[in-house]
Amino acid sequence: MLLFERIISLEVQKAYEELKAVLLRSGCKMVVEEPQKSITVEQGSFWGMSPKGVKKRVTFSLFPYDSKTRVVSVTSLASDWVATSVFGCILSFVFAFVFYWIATDMEAFITAKRHSLWGWLAEAFGYSGFQEALTLIGLIKILSIVLLVIAIVSIITDLYIYAKKDSFSEEVVKSLP
Repeated sequence: MLLFERIISLEVQKAYEELKAVLLRSGCKMVVEEPQKSITVEQGSFWGMSPKGVKKRVTFSLFPYDSKTRVVSVTSLASDWVATSVFGCILSFVFAFVFYWIATDMEAFITAKRHSLWGWLAEAFGYSGFQEALTLIGLIKILSIVLLVIAIVSIITDLYIYAKKDSFSEEVVKSLP
């Protein structure tokens, strides 16, 4: 859990009011408020694909610090977004594996005339020759590679989003006087 903190030149009451105003202007949904102590908001969208745009929950805590205020923010990605992203990556890997397996199995059926689990697909599509069957196999292999690339790009994007998830809260806290 990463924290972002900053000491601002306002007293706690003023800092709380200013923080709340900034969050409302940013379109955040207030979840929990403890006046002069903390504000928890939901920000972003389930469909967001950037660190600022992804659905998350941010808690801003305010602490008196002499005549100033220490503002600490903690950001966590929404569990439904994380679950969907992980499920999508796993599903892409599974389908990539299954499609590759189907293609190699059909290839063995057609080239070596061996019995295979997926050979019926070539027959079901009514291939009229060797070349058409190999074209179908090539397309299935390409599909498996595309799914693998999608899964890898999704993982890289998700890791980037996770690493930069605090960018919204940093922006909000830095905008306070």
